[in-house]
Amino acid sequence: MDYRTRKFKDSKSQDAFFVMENRKALTRNYFISSLKNILAVLGYNSDLYNGHSFRIGASTTAGSKIEDHLIQTLGRWSSQCYTRYIRTSLSTIQQAQQALVE
Repeated sequence: MDYRTRKFKDSKSQDAFFVMENRKALTRNYFISSLKNILAVLGYNSDLYNGHSFRIGASTTAGSKIEDHLIQTLGRWSSQCYTRYIRTSLSTIQQAQQALVE
């Protein structure tokens, strides 16, 4: 946040958290192309990486901490497709089942 505040002196709290150099909200394409460039520079085969795992990881982590409709809003999903990325652990399912029978 310090870096962003220094770089964009007039940023506001309602601005997108992750932004590109042009101050617009970070797009999936920009993120993936940047990631692939960095991986290539580091000597990794960038063809083996894409954004899918980030969507799954972010959705799953958020799913255990915030309400579903917020995941949809924060992920800028216009449909319910974000639910396909949420991975629920077996222990969470077992806890939910146990709560239903108590």
